[in-house]
This record gives sequence, structure tokens and C-alpha cells, in this order.
Amino acid sequence: MSPNRQPNILFIFTDQHKLSAVSCYGETPCRTPHIDALARDGVRFETAYTSCPVCTPARGTIMTGLYPHGHGMCCNTEDLGCSVQELVDRPSLLSRRLEAAGYRLGYTGKWHLGRDREMSYGLSNARALPQDVGFEGQQFAGHGNGGFHYPEYHAYLAAHGWEHRLKPKDGRPYHAWTYGIVEGPEESTVPYFLAEHSIGLMDRFRQAGQPFFLWHNFWGPHGPYYVPQAYYDLYRDVDIPEWPNYRWAEVGGNRPYHIKRHTHADELTWADWAEAVRYYYAFATLIDRQIGRLVEYLDASGLRENTIIIFTADHGETLGTHAGLTDKGFHHFEEIQRIPFVAWLPPALAQGRGGAVVTEWASLVDVYPTLLDYAGAPATEDEGLPGRSLRPLLEGRETAWRDSAFVEFFGVNSLITTMASARHGRYKYGWNSTSEDDLYDLEADPHEMHNLIGDPACAGVVQEMRERLEAWMIETEHPGLGLYRRSRMRNFPY
Repeated sequence: MSPNRQPNILFIFTDQHKLSAVSCYGETPCRTPHIDALARDGVRFETAYTSCPVCTPARGTIMTGLYPHGHGMCCNTEDLGCSVQELVDRPSLLSRRLEAAGYRLGYTGKWHLGRDREMSYGLSNARALPQDVGFEGQQFAGHGNGGFHYPEYHAYLAAHGWEHRLKPKDGRPYHAWTYGIVEGPEESTVPYFLAEHSIGLMDRFRQAGQPFFLWHNFWGPHGPYYVPQAYYDLYRDVDIPEWPNYRWAEVGGNRPYHIKRHTHADELTWADWAEAVRYYYAFATLIDRQIGRLVEYLDASGLRENTIIIFTADHGETLGTHAGLTDKGFHHFEEIQRIPFVAWLPPALAQGRGGAVVTEWASLVDVYPTLLDYAGAPATEDEGLPGRSLRPLLEGRETAWRDSAFVEFFGVNSLITTMASARHGRYKYGWNSTSEDDLYDLEADPHEMHNLIGDPACAGVVQEMRERLEAWMIETEHPGLGLYRRSRMRNFPY
């Protein structure tokens, strides 16, 4: 690869991916050998954070480089509280910037940045699906419910003589989450269908001889967890240890996280959750295999020597942690805020960094400037972006870096709140606009089981963390600044 040659970029984005479902992040029953191989030969970020633990806001950050309060898609599209229902096409979008830099743009899978509706709440929208903002490829509107209902997927099945059918359930309690066994072969699953589409796009771009940016989006391992029998059998007899905070003694009080505590949490046993986790891990392994297929295509086609591969996720998942939480949102816990982030660079760029682990704070707000940097169209300081290019960290060059990470949340499914988290050193502070705040010492309490916000010995830490969060709000023009200040004056609640 010539130093002046623009690299191809394969950006792989999963949905609701726990760190325990990526085996290079520590001891876990889950098997992800292909992601592990990227980390072994590439760079793994140990502490990467989402911008917001909700699908649409996090994806909006990728396309704009802004926190959700900056791009306006603060909740999922069509939710109350989402200020922008369809991603606004403009020259500063990631796709338009890369297009202007000479890239062909490919898109696969979940979009969730527009629903192809002309009206929302009585106001007109300009349609914003992938092809409307510069991409070639799939054109799925909205969330997609796992991709199982889209006509394009059913046309793919019909062309091969398959159907999407699930085996009858065996009497186990399925109310911990929705999961099941797919009756068809691996080739009939949505993740395989998506990988097949991306391989076709990359081959088209290869033949055209232009550099490409391909954003490949899996719907999983977000539920429902539907997998072929062979993938479930990998975990059928595997012991799934309880989450360390499953028997959380401090559950209670008037706290936002109760919205996401399972309705039957007090009735479910760990065996119920463990079975759901088996399916979740099986789904993650199925997705990992499709990531392997994408990489195998790059190897076989000769494209890999000039292709940057980045794997990350929009946010994490709970799946029974903290006394039975489900899904994401409405709390500050690491399970939903920390995300996997692995990058593989071609040898000409890697600087011998294979297997490196970066401990500096990374964030989804860094993806936009990083991709532009490698594309030869770097963002400038006067753009006022909150993130920075990760390139110096990826290539092992010394650089001054941020000492904190921030995550925000504005509600989901038309349930609105305002929350923000600040991570600095060993502590995480969480502001809740309608409840008591949170403070966790992640060195002494890595599973966030003991809220120290009322501990007099931590008063100085609380004050410092609050000042850090306020400074970030001022810097990023957070609309909740006034509410935050007033809630602090009254301490709890506003």
C-alpha cells in the first residue's frame, strides 16, 4: 500500500453488543474467534464508550460526529422527544464528506436514522434512507425488528428455496427474552444474508477500482436471538455463571432504572436468564462467523492489504444484570455504556502494532474524525467537533488525550428523562434529572453495586465530577445545562 493511496474502509457495526459477548475482552463462555483475530493482529480499545445507549442517537453520532444533543436525534425515530425524525442530508454528513473525498459508499443492514415517512407529528420530513444520503446498497427503513420482515430478505430466501421458520418451543420459559431455533441452514439467517450483500458490494467496488467505505450493520445481537441449531448446541451444556451483580442488594427506591427492570424479575430464576444468555451468545457467535466471511473475502480478493477494518457497536446490553434489568437506557451502568472497539490496519499503517491494547478513553464521537483522517479529508479544529481522530492511538504515536468520557441519555420508547454520565479515573458520576444521582468507584466496585453519592467521604469526588460534567455541558452546548444547575442547587430532585 502506497502511503498516498486512500485505504478502503470496512466499518462493522453491531447492535446491543455486551462486552461479555466478545471473547477478547476477558473470560467468558462466548466464542468470537474472528473478532478476536482482528484484535490479535490489530488494536483493541479497552475503555470505549457509546455517545448514548440507544440505537438512533448512537447512529446519528457516527454520521455527524456529534453527541445526540448536537445532531437532534436524541431518541429513537418516531419517539416523542426525538427532535429530528429523519437524518438531515447536508454536506457535513460522514457519507457526503467521504463522497467528496472520492469514495464509493456502500450500506448494509439496519439503518434506524429515518422511517421513510413524509409526515411526523404533523410536520413534513425529507426522506432520509441510505440511498438518499449517498450510499449504494440496502434501503431498510426504521428499526427493522431484526430484519426478518423485510421483502428483500424474503426474496433472498425464496430465491434459494428457504423459509424463515422457528422450531416449536420446548416448554422452557421464554419470557426472559425472545429467542428460538431457526429451522433452515446458516445461509438462511439474516446475518448471513447481510454478509452476502456486503461481499457483493465490495466486489462491485473492487471491479470499479475506486476506494470504498462500506458501513455494514448487523441487527444483532439485539433480540430476538434466532440461531441455527448448531450455534445453540455450542452453548447447550455450557454453564453460564451469574452476573456478579445479578443479586444486587441495593435495587429499590424511586430510580429511573426501574423502567427497565423485567416485569417478572422477582419470579425469574438465574436458570431462566442463563438460557436467554446462551441464545444471546449463540447469536453473537453466528454474527462473528459472518464477520469472518467478510474478512475472508478481503483476503481472497487481495483487498485486505489496503483496507482498514473497524468493529464496534452502538451500545451494550443488560440481560439480567443488576437484579433483572433488560435492554438498555435509564441507568449509568457499564453494561450498556461500554462498547467493544477493535481496529485492524494494513501493514503500511499499522506500525507493527498488532495486538496492542489502548487504555485511553475512546468514544463513538471519535469515529467520524478518525474515518475522515484516514480518508485524507481530516476534520479541522474550527468545525468544533467533540471527538478526535483515534489515528495517533491506533498507530502508537504520542499524543495528549482526554482524561474523561461522557455519555448522555434522553429516554426511549416515548418515556422521557434527562441523564448524563461522566467517567474520570476510577469514578463514574451519573446525573439523574428526576432522581438521586449515582457515584461508583469502578476500581473498588467494578460491577457498580454500591452507590456512593451520599457517602460524606466522597463529597470532594462528587463535587469534582459534577464540575467536570458541567464543563462538558458548556463545551458541547448541552440543552440540559440549566436543568442540571437547578437540580444541583436543590440536590435532589429538581
